[in-house]
Amino acid sequence: MPDPFAEQRALASGDVAVRVSAGVATVTGNDRVAVLNNVLTQKIDGPAGSTYDSLELDGNGRILKLVHVIVADDSLLLIVPGLSGAEIAQWVDSRVFMEDVAVTDSDSAYVVLGAVRGFGDIVWHDPWPEPQVGGYVYDMEHADGWSYVESLWPASEALPVSLVDESTFDGARILAGRPSLAEVDDRAVPHELGWLRTAVHLSKGCFPGQETIAKIHNVGHPPRRLVRLHLDGSDSEFAAPGDAVTAGDTEVGVVTTAANHHEEGPIALALIKRTVDADAVLTVVRDGHTISATQEIVVSPTTGATAAERLRPSRP
Repeated sequence: MPDPFAEQRALASGDVAVRVSAGVATVTGNDRVAVLNNVLTQKIDGPAGSTYDSLELDGNGRILKLVHVIVADDSLLLIVPGLSGAEIAQWVDSRVFMEDVAVTDSDSAYVVLGAVRGFGDIVWHDPWPEPQVGGYVYDMEHADGWSYVESLWPASEALPVSLVDESTFDGARILAGRPSLAEVDDRAVPHELGWLRTAVHLSKGCFPGQETIAKIHNVGHPPRRLVRLHLDGSDSEFAAPGDAVTAGDTEVGVVTTAANHHEEGPIALALIKRTVDADAVLTVVRDGHTISATQEIVVSPTTGATAAERLRPSRP
């Protein structure tokens, strides 16, 4: 039976990788950058070799897709967690009218490998937690170091590294406060998850949901915030995604990712109400059992409303 802690250590040292559950598509044509810039939250007009963390939002600013972009000499390569290459191709095609753009399902050409180091020539570099040009960091606490890349390895070649389960990365991701598709539900907005750091360009021009993004950033607050939980493991009860998070007798959120880290023990990410006191001791409810949880801020309760103070009437 595999040793999860040994696999975590091997992953952290770069000795193994995970196979990422994501589709791959290749976008070509002279208008490829212009079309995707009109759809995605990030500005993706850099030279060949540039990589981007980006999102697709609906008109109300809610997250629909995570999109990792690799700029090649004559194409854009898209890695989209949770979709197949065919679904990515259909999505891009639906955004093309008269523009010079073609998109190809590339699932059969590549295997997506996630690791702390790259393999081969085509690699997406995760910028988290460093804020990117056009992004914004609210008064969040420091995010622990996070080293992660996704490599497009030719499917016709033998894998260059042994694989472990994709969930092996969860512990390190939780410590880094790095959101993923696991943190996205049907009402998630980027501010709640800290994604304005890396995936949103606030001054790039129009994209779906931009008005909501700007409104929350300038004069509003998101309803929830991402928090890291350190869990009491003394009763050998471990949290799982979907478990309720309570403050006193009130349910205030839900666990989105949980792991037993080889150094930190039981930890989790959760989405909770933004207004929950930052010093409150929380409880995770698992199958009728309660697990005490100490919260660490990933996204500040004060997130948003950056312009509210200057918009107030002047006071003497």
